[in-house]
Order: sequence, then C-alpha cells, then structure tokens
Amino acid sequence: MIIGVGVEGPSDRAFWDKLLNKNFPKAKFDIRSMNNREKLIREAPRLLETFRDEHYHASFIILDRDKSPCVTAVLDEFDEHIQQEARKPFDERFLFVCIAIRGLEAWLLADADAVTAVLPKAKYKNHPETASLNAKKVLLECWRQQYPNTAFNKIDFAKRIAPKFRPYSAQKHSESFKYFWNTVTKKIR
Repeated sequence: MIIGVGVEGPSDRAFWDKLLNKNFPKAKFDIRSMNNREKLIREAPRLLETFRDEHYHASFIILDRDKSPCVTAVLDEFDEHIQQEARKPFDERFLFVCIAIRGLEAWLLADADAVTAVLPKAKYKNHPETASLNAKKVLLECWRQQYPNTAFNKIDFAKRIAPKFRPYSAQKHSESFKYFWNTVTKKIR
C-alpha cells in the first residue's frame, strides 16, 4: 500500500517521512515537499493526479492553517476540483486535506516528552490544547533554552523529534493532530 502526501516544506517532509514510515511499517509513504504553502495549494491538482496515476491507495495534503480564520477558509483556498474531492464521503474519498491548527509546530508541541527528549534543558510541559498556543514562539523559546546562541534549525529539529514523537500521546493535546492521525490510521486499515 502506497500513500501520497503533499506537505508545505522540507522540515515537514523530514518529520513525516520518519514518523509515518516508523508507525505504519506495512505502508509506504511518498512525501512531496512543495517548499511553501501557496505552491502546495496551487500544485494540489497536479499532485492529486500524479498520486492517482501511480495507483496509490490514498493521498493527503497537510498544511498549516496560518492566518486563515477557520478550517473551511483554508479549504476554500484550493481550486474547485480539490474542494470537491476533499468533501466526498470518507469511504469514497481518495484525497484528505488535513490542517494543522496554528501550524506544524503546534502538533510537535503536543508531545512534551518528545520535545524535552530533543531539548532536555527546555522547560516545557504538555498543554491541554496546543492550538491555543503561539506554537512558533513557544518552540523557539524551548530551542533558546537548549541552544541560547544558535539559530533555530527547523529541519534538524524535525528530523530529531520524529523518532521520539508518540502520536497516541500527542492526540491528547491537539484535536487537529488527532483528526489527521485517526484518518491516516483508518485509511490504512
């Protein structure tokens, strides 16, 4: 079983490549980075057709909500074909658009044990719902506690946290991550 995944950038790709393949060994994930959110949205129809042409089992697009007012507003940024695909009933759907509320950083912060395993000097505890945090700022503060004189390297951090990240624990602290993880799990079954 092969699943296509479109993501915003290289740090997303680094994280998902390690995490998905580790947690779903019976599936193979073809993860494609579009290098930014706008290009991911613009290239979604091409990605969808590529994944279909390759006879993949399903496809996912993972992107940040960023400054969009709600999840529906994010979906409205895609062309009509993608919107129609993403709104089909679950059992008929090939494409799943999953939105990280506030951003991937909020999903990473949903597992405090993984954060502190990678950044042991960071004083970070689990938050009830990481979507309510300014996740980029919190993650940067954790990085500075560990590396006060080093610029944040998002790709390196993504690679290092992925092996430590526990999806089942993270679901307790991020509803949008929980939706994504449950959708992938259900689609693979």
